[in-house]
Amino acid sequence: MQRLKADLHLHSVLSPCGDLLMTPLEIVKKAKSEGIEVVALTDHNSAENVEVFKYHCENHNLNFIPAMEVETKEEIHILCYFPDLMKLFEWQQIVYDSLPNQANDEDFFGPQIKCDYNDQFQSKVNRLLAAAVDLNLGKCLNMVCELGGLVVPSHLDRKNSIVSQLGFIPPTLELSTVEISKNTNPEFFLNKFPFIKNLQFMQNSDSHYLKEIKAYQQLVLKEFSFVEFKKTLQKKDGRKIELIKT
Repeated sequence: MQRLKADLHLHSVLSPCGDLLMTPLEIVKKAKSEGIEVVALTDHNSAENVEVFKYHCENHNLNFIPAMEVETKEEIHILCYFPDLMKLFEWQQIVYDSLPNQANDEDFFGPQIKCDYNDQFQSKVNRLLAAAVDLNLGKCLNMVCELGGLVVPSHLDRKNSIVSQLGFIPPTLELSTVEISKNTNPEFFLNKFPFIKNLQFMQNSDSHYLKEIKAYQQLVLKEFSFVEFKKTLQKKDGRKIELIKT
């Protein structure tokens, strides 16, 4: 088995809260300098920068997983991972069709910037991305799975999480992995919420600034592929996530 350091929750300048230095290339360069081997760009309700991000990952020999962070109707943040760009962009269209017909308030939320292959600012996404889609959690999970993707609920220890919004994790969701933030002690969190004792923890940087990018976990798998990544999230056949003590 291989152990690959991974950061699977990163925000670029496309996310309303993303710093202006968080361009796709700069994220890739910082990840490489931190010894990270697998990355996913998870902008809020959009994947407009993912294709360029993939291009820079390939140029820097960095393993890449197509992804997006979505806010459900219940205002729950979920990380959505896909086997390829085509499936991710199908999901993006579903998300866009489900967002409110409202323009971004740049003065309040900040700009939402799409970058070109030269890592320059190309254009702005005008639709409001800092909003909840008109799809509930169960519907989102089902639709992502139909596209061959996987869902991991985001930062259980913070606001806009499945715990903060619902107070529990419905067993019908059949989740295997959940994310806790980098600021959380897993043992303390388990003592506080023992109902998640059978779930595997993922821990990412959730970076909005370059200085925050760091590996908090490693993927234990046979080789890098989406099939192996899926087994890792499902904790199958010896594949799993190991948290790195920092």
